[in-house]
Amino acid sequence: MGKKWLDIVYNEKSSVRLKEHYKNWASKYDNDLIDWGYAYPTQVKKILESNIKIKRNSKILDAGCGTGLVAETLNDMKFNNIIGLDYSADMLKIAKSKKIYKKLIQESLSKKTTLRSNQFDVVLCTGVLTSGHVGAKAINELIRVTKNQGYLILSIAESIYEKLGFKNEIEKNNFQISKIKISKPFVALPNHESSATSKIHIYQRKLT
Repeated sequence: MGKKWLDIVYNEKSSVRLKEHYKNWASKYDNDLIDWGYAYPTQVKKILESNIKIKRNSKILDAGCGTGLVAETLNDMKFNNIIGLDYSADMLKIAKSKKIYKKLIQESLSKKTTLRSNQFDVVLCTGVLTSGHVGAKAINELIRVTKNQGYLILSIAESIYEKLGFKNEIEKNNFQISKIKISKPFVALPNHESSATSKIHIYQRKLT
């Protein structure tokens, strides 16, 4: 399938079929994304080195973790308290084999999760808040599980930021979060002609 996988998963409307697509793609997912120049690990590393300061034992949620490509970079940076959450059991199976997560949870971000409120120092969600995947309503759930004064690092494609309600949802939650920085636009998969241009949004949860 090669480059067609990206178009398939981002145009899928059915969550059941989406899970099946990821099941079929899982074994080749890492190689494909690396070939396409997957930019999120580098972007997240920059943020953790330059924009926010957290301890190495900080509790991190990798929300929509997939096979763990971003967490591999976190692990290389000596962060070792990472929880992964994803909808696809097949992607989680590969993530588990890397032995970089303290715990892996199979749940959808499209509804309220079983995660306890106010527990993570950092909530990461990259390549997930987009068409065909998880909508803007998940923003509130990601805030809910973030500690007071913890950080949210969210990637959102420019083309859908307003169109799919992300801008509106973030503005509605201004009483809970304060903006630290929004990155310059970058292409998430520079070697793939269908890749979106994204920005990383960095917020801090306010004291409540």
